[in-house]
Amino acid sequence: MYLLNVWNFILAILVVRDANCIVIDLCHGYQNQSTTCWTTTQRFEIFGVKRGAGPNGWYSTQSFSMSEHCGTHLDAPYHFYENGWKLEDIPLERMIVEGVHLNVSHEVNGNGDFLLTVDHLKKWEHDNGPLPHRSVILVNFGWAHKFGNRQLYYYNNITERSLLSFPGLSKDAAQWIVDSKKVFGLGVDGPSVDPGNSTSFDVHKILSKANLYNLENVALNGTTLPSKGFKLIIQPIKIVGGTGGPCRILAFTNNTFEK
Repeated sequence: MYLLNVWNFILAILVVRDANCIVIDLCHGYQNQSTTCWTTTQRFEIFGVKRGAGPNGWYSTQSFSMSEHCGTHLDAPYHFYENGWKLEDIPLERMIVEGVHLNVSHEVNGNGDFLLTVDHLKKWEHDNGPLPHRSVILVNFGWAHKFGNRQLYYYNNITERSLLSFPGLSKDAAQWIVDSKKVFGLGVDGPSVDPGNSTSFDVHKILSKANLYNLENVALNGTTLPSKGFKLIIQPIKIVGGTGGPCRILAFTNNTFEK
């Protein structure tokens, strides 16, 4: 907690001193009964709403319930690996990282069967230089604008269909990321790091076994993120023993963390 507070203090100073710094919120907001979760029976739900007069004037409170894997959230390694870190085990220094933005939205062009391959990762390095150490890769499939419409987001169709259809990573791409030894986590602007047609969830398994975390349902629609040169602060809720949880993701652009 002390380390995180120090970083937040440093960031506050940088934001004030550096007029060129832009802070971007990469989290979809949670809305009552409309923010979808992985299973169709789960929703973000607000209940027990109280509004009105209190002991000293206006008083308001409410409760909520949700799945750990709902809306913009973090998958802890334990989600798919028995010996992986649980949510509270992930070291804090892995939550303040270099950002990498891999935008393949034009290539995806709405194709729900699209796979991100090793070649895409190598091309990013060819165009931008080596992956930075202590990084999180955010893959922009151009999918985030579908969020809020479950049929389009999960099934890539406006009519009823039973087969999931959305982009994800290939098994080899996941292994390449692990083998780089530079990456702490992977984020996507769709429902899962695995493609919708996957039944083996290889990407989850490969990343989890290496204690990399996943960020899913990242709000990359309309962002002005560069390919690199920005910082990320990952702020998941601290659920003890959690397999994951809702997460606020902040990107700081034009900022080198230098005084």
